[in-house]
Amino acid sequence: MTDDYFSQGLALSRKGHWKEAHAAYKESLRTNPDNAQTYLNLGFVYYELGYDQAAQEAFERASKLQARPCAR
Repeated sequence: MTDDYFSQGLALSRKGHWKEAHAAYKESLRTNPDNAQTYLNLGFVYYELGYDQAAQEAFERASKLQARPCAR
């Protein structure tokens, strides 16, 4: 199964379109709430937007889902 919102978020992130990438990743999580990679990518988006606390929370969620620490 392809997650079009995840793919869209990835493409937007690569272009530096952080707000649009944020919306795409959030929509991806709505349909697949246990995707560690989406949380990891969302953490980087939050970081780029200057939301350090939200970034840390997303990284922690990704770590828990992967059952191992995520390195920044």
